[in-house]
Amino acid sequence: MGYSITQAKPSDDQKELISLINRNFQKNDPQWFNWSQRQNPFGENLCWLAREESVGKLIGSTGLLRRRMNYGGQSFVVGQAEAINIDEAHRSAQAALKLQRALISHLPETDFHFVYGMTETAAAVFKRCRYKQIGTFQHWVKPLRSEYKLKNKISNRFVRKGATVLIDLALNLYSLESRTFKSHRLKVNNDAPIDERFHRLFEKHAHNLIMVERTREFLEWRFCHEPSTRFQIMTLENREQELLGYLVYVIGETGRNGDHAAGIQDFFYRDQKSFQQLLVAFIQHCRQIRMETIVMNYFGRKEIANMLSRFGFFQRKSSTQVFVHDNPQFKDFQMEVLHDSNCWHLTNAELL
Repeated sequence: MGYSITQAKPSDDQKELISLINRNFQKNDPQWFNWSQRQNPFGENLCWLAREESVGKLIGSTGLLRRRMNYGGQSFVVGQAEAINIDEAHRSAQAALKLQRALISHLPETDFHFVYGMTETAAAVFKRCRYKQIGTFQHWVKPLRSEYKLKNKISNRFVRKGATVLIDLALNLYSLESRTFKSHRLKVNNDAPIDERFHRLFEKHAHNLIMVERTREFLEWRFCHEPSTRFQIMTLENREQELLGYLVYVIGETGRNGDHAAGIQDFFYRDQKSFQQLLVAFIQHCRQIRMETIVMNYFGRKEIANMLSRFGFFQRKSSTQVFVHDNPQFKDFQMEVLHDSNCWHLTNAELL
């Protein structure tokens, strides 16, 4: 079966593309397409379409989302590889490889210093297209209440309730947030607007990190204008209202065992002490509103993993792998830095 690949703008074949996305990703809200493809604050995305040659039907697509990153004080443009979207009847490697090879061959014609991508299902395709695998996302979970875990183990409701009370009390007393002093000099804001302080925080403290620039425009686009999810923001500030850290989260995610979870979507901070204070405030807030667990996806610094472990988070298996591909046009770019996972900072903000 033959496939033809063409490059296009996402808006060129919008009706067909929306239908393809809806068939495979259940994204049937046209507002989601307009938001993700046409309102990117960093500029226009690129798109490749795969058609079945015999009938001309659109059966697959992929794309590059324009992003801007900063490392060592240098700002540069990169491409984030979209998920490879192919109809089920055509999910042999042929169509996927053709799409990804067309994308890679176009790189020298762009201003992207490199491409990075995250995938659960297309690792083999990325590897065959000479992407470099640099690691796997971490999936972190912190239990706050135990009843959901005991539902299938203790059938008697009264016995289960009694055990739950004791276990939850022990969880609370043992947890680091119950034994961490919260400074009266710091203020936690549970209803903070996104403003220029967020970008200033990024500019001052992201010099040695590979991460998408947390500009006001990007954060508002990602967390205020996304049409299908209601995000909430918690900030940590000092007396002068300087932003020391922030955390974006969703209340009401369903965990793997049906538990009622708070999902951390994005975060950044000035220093480890600020991150610790932010975690204390967030965990206590989640206990107050009776969340059962906190969940978070992250790829990057070891200090994050160490801090989460101290606060009683544990890792569950994750299959989301991270890949990078260089652009031969930028031969002087420090690609070895990209291969060090400890230099990265990726959150759910990148996982569209």
